[in-house]
Amino acid sequence: MKNIKRVFFILLTFTFLISCNSREKLEKQADVRLKHIEQLISHNSFNQAKIEIDSIHLLYPRLVNKRRIAAALADTITRRESSRSLVYCDSILPKKQHEADSIQKNFRYEKDKIYQEVGNYIYKTQQTEGNISRIYLKTYVDDNADFYLISNYCGAKLEHTSVEVSADDLSARTDVVNTSDPNYHSFTDEGVRWEVVTYKNEADKGLTAFIAQNASKRIKVTLHGKKNYVYYLADADKKAITATYHLWIVKKDVLKLQKEIKKARIKIGKINLEKTL
Repeated sequence: MKNIKRVFFILLTFTFLISCNSREKLEKQADVRLKHIEQLISHNSFNQAKIEIDSIHLLYPRLVNKRRIAAALADTITRRESSRSLVYCDSILPKKQHEADSIQKNFRYEKDKIYQEVGNYIYKTQQTEGNISRIYLKTYVDDNADFYLISNYCGAKLEHTSVEVSADDLSARTDVVNTSDPNYHSFTDEGVRWEVVTYKNEADKGLTAFIAQNASKRIKVTLHGKKNYVYYLADADKKAITATYHLWIVKKDVLKLQKEIKKARIKIGKINLEKTL
């Protein structure tokens, strides 16, 4: 019995020594990887450093202290990336905002304080009150940098659901908006049919960009529906649509920069808060 206990003790001691030796070996391997991560961070190789940090958690799940160091290094990367993003966005935003303000000089800002939460920027020549009985394409941008292309038609009943523009041998055509869609509005007054079809953001399928790129050419507009109707875009409308398109692009840039700044500040603030707890 004593011999059995002695053998068991020897085996237990041997297992313990092997385990300690194995853990020490793993810790040395982890230290090498952590050192490499620090070097990657110092050279701004953040993506590669993130991959190496993931490997620490994957390969050494029981080395809690090493994983804590890896997590701290991940926070360092997040802080540096966010700080760099802040510097970049803060430097670009004023320029983009100035560009938007310059374009907006030819627009009127419209917002009903009672019924609207978001205001609209409408080119001065396309204000509704001056274009009530006209067949034309209208565009505007709102405070959220959403873009709207509106096909306004009055005359015989068409039930038009898409708009096509063409110049030379090139053309562009919007999505189809069904007559049951909330973006399709129509009514008849004294025998005259009124149809207003709205295409929001990318639903124009590049039609607005096409007009902006071909504004110097004669642009044919075809309203497609149960019946088709053809007319040519007025120069004033080409100018208004082009300006609105450019305003949309710039306002999207401004909004994106503002979101990136907010996101970066939140990330930095969260890390700083965790450090103080």
